[in-house]
Amino acid sequence: MDAPVFDRYLRYDELTALLKNLEREFDTASLESIGTSHEGREIWAMTITGAGEPRDKPGFLVDGNIHGSEVTASMAALHFAWTVLSKYGDDETITRLVDTTALYVIPMISPDGVEHVLSGVGWVRSGTRMYPREEARSGLHMEDVDGNGQILSMRMVDPGGGWKVSSSDPRLLVPRRFHDHGGTYFRVFPEGLIHDFDGVEVGVAPPKQELDFNRNFGANWQPESQQSGAGEYPMSEPETRALAAFVTAHPNLCGAHSLHTGMESIIRPPSTQTDKQMPPEDLRRIWEIGRLGVEETGYVLFSDYTLNDDVYAIHGDFGCWCYEFRGLVAYTVELWDLRARSGRDYLALSEMNKQRDLDGLEQVELALLTWNDDELGGEGFFDWRPFDHPQLGPVEIGGWRRLLRNNAPESMLADTCAMETRFLIAHAQASPQLRVSVHEVESIAEGVFRIAIDVHNDGYFPTHVTEQALKQKQVTDVEARIELDGAGTIVSGQEIEYLGQLAGFGGGPWRGDGVSERQRRKVEWVVRLEGRPQGTIEVRSQRAGTVRLALADVIEVRT
Repeated sequence: MDAPVFDRYLRYDELTALLKNLEREFDTASLESIGTSHEGREIWAMTITGAGEPRDKPGFLVDGNIHGSEVTASMAALHFAWTVLSKYGDDETITRLVDTTALYVIPMISPDGVEHVLSGVGWVRSGTRMYPREEARSGLHMEDVDGNGQILSMRMVDPGGGWKVSSSDPRLLVPRRFHDHGGTYFRVFPEGLIHDFDGVEVGVAPPKQELDFNRNFGANWQPESQQSGAGEYPMSEPETRALAAFVTAHPNLCGAHSLHTGMESIIRPPSTQTDKQMPPEDLRRIWEIGRLGVEETGYVLFSDYTLNDDVYAIHGDFGCWCYEFRGLVAYTVELWDLRARSGRDYLALSEMNKQRDLDGLEQVELALLTWNDDELGGEGFFDWRPFDHPQLGPVEIGGWRRLLRNNAPESMLADTCAMETRFLIAHAQASPQLRVSVHEVESIAEGVFRIAIDVHNDGYFPTHVTEQALKQKQVTDVEARIELDGAGTIVSGQEIEYLGQLAGFGGGPWRGDGVSERQRRKVEWVVRLEGRPQGTIEVRSQRAGTVRLALADVIEVRT
């Protein structure tokens, strides 16, 4: 099939059709619905893997559009899926990854929100359920009042307005200083109409649909009084329940990337503790992978805890739940921020806002307009033009395309997606990988054999992936099981041998000799068989995979 075009955003029906085409085209893809949204749309999950049962392999999750307006996320998830599907069999790295790992892609957690935004109906954070009240409230509601297909900004002249035109560019409005008097000043609102307008007051109404799915998960959740958009209780929404149920039903998951936009950041664990309080083994490995992400994307890397402590509070987010409750190595990756075109990263911009550095922030906005002129031919910003508003009278409508503030322009979408795909492919290769080899088979007496196997973890991560997973009891010991079919008995050893956890080649603290402790274990049985050997040796790890050996092959080949 032809490659998908990554130069525009796909609405729900288009994405659904494309996912079904991918399933038909590629043997390594299978598609399922994991639930339905508030409006009844299917939430699609694609599993990508080679031969074998997916849950017998380490798993890796990519999800997008938990926020309906962050549509770059679903396209980046789709880009990842297309890349690994189309290059399987040709690219050695991708072929090995697909054969040894179960890749799960859920591109659109909030299909209702995506439809709402891309259809031009309005703007939502996540879903479309009326919340926290079932009726629209008084005040200004965003709407395309001039019919140009965009919801922009409105400005109206007012002596008491808090904005003025920049002396450097007439398109730019900047905050009015406390000592500014005698000039022309503006009040600024989102484009829209006012419900229950009394002819005087113009207040922006609280959003009709204020749910934030990324505040609706159980870890560190806070109620609406403390966290706007939180929902009535954790996992109160069908979309978040579907995602949480999917993760819980896949204990083979080792890592996750939740794709967002708005910061150009890679946000890592921990969330509810400082780096010093976090298990050092987890921190070191999460840092190492995160730094590679910085190399691939140029984004800034910081923790959820730093976000909460220094930028703004966030409770009940999916990434926090994945690490704190499930022990997954989870990153929240923010794929686009218009302000980054100024050359400032998110933490620097946040500090400028906290210090109210108005001169510095004006230079940022001027740089964005210059970038818009040079790179987009001016198409990202609409010049202010007069409009006779049916309620307010003379206003001017203009400003940035709302979608562009936190989504890549279509001309840069493919490159934005490709950077994240490289990061995803690299991270997914860090999963633990179980390997079993026959160490020795000895014939002790007629029909009596001593069998020894060597159990390896060939992956970077240990078989439990994180110390947090052990703490939360999310993983069980690696098991080696021998099952004798027909006439056979175990003379020595247990039917199930529990091996604990195996280190990966990422090891623990560096010792200088290159030795990784407990990266492999030997298991022995003595068995008495009558007739042709029948049965199976199975070694199982929840997160590192399952390996099965036919007993007949083990004995006949080695003896």
